[in-house]
Amino acid sequence: MFRSLFFIFFLFWNFQIYAQIRSGEIEYAIEIEELPEVKPGENKDVIQKMYKMSKDYVAQMKAILKFDRSKALFKLEEVMEIDRKPYYRFSKALVGLDKVYLIEADANKLVIQQEDFMTMHLVKDKTKGAGEWEVSSASKMIDGFKVFKASTTEVTENSKGKFEHEVVAWFAPEIPFGYGPVGYGGLPGLILELEMNKSNLPVIYKTKVINFSTKSFELEPLEGKEISPLELDAMYKKATANIIKSK
Repeated sequence: MFRSLFFIFFLFWNFQIYAQIRSGEIEYAIEIEELPEVKPGENKDVIQKMYKMSKDYVAQMKAILKFDRSKALFKLEEVMEIDRKPYYRFSKALVGLDKVYLIEADANKLVIQQEDFMTMHLVKDKTKGAGEWEVSSASKMIDGFKVFKASTTEVTENSKGKFEHEVVAWFAPEIPFGYGPVGYGGLPGLILELEMNKSNLPVIYKTKVINFSTKSFELEPLEGKEISPLELDAMYKKATANIIKSK
């Protein structure tokens, strides 16, 4: 009887604490799990050197998610002296940190700030994974929080065809904010760990430091020209066609 009452009290106390949270900030560590196999005809030495440097750069990157109940902003905290080094920009793109991501909770919208064709664009889309997650009973502990596994399949397309990649998120229902790294979200809890591109070059975002606050955070408006994903895709296809035609 005593143990049951203690458990109920603990749940109520825990809920009261997290109900008071209005905002927070997570620093994620980023890992590239393994380097891809070099395909026949590719320069093995150059590719291995490129990915080895990228893996080292990524390990030094500081990815920050700031959030409150209405929005979340995810971006790389830049270090200027590293930015000028070889392959650094490639490394950022490899793990999705060449962009800034803004998730609006109420409308379940995603705005991506990215530079294309010498112009800063604001690409409006839906939150990655929203409405597509399959939540399982698999669970584990991360930083004292019980997290559950959710997975979805992401489809990418390039000149070689369409490819499917599994994405796995470990989210904490105790922290009722549906955000995560690189524009992923739409789950009933904060994503503390995210595994992307598992079928090709696995990249993992892991919670390194997490802090909570009872205050909302102020967000400066993202600057750029608004564009839809379809419009941006059309621009890239036109540019590719022009390159092929000029050869």
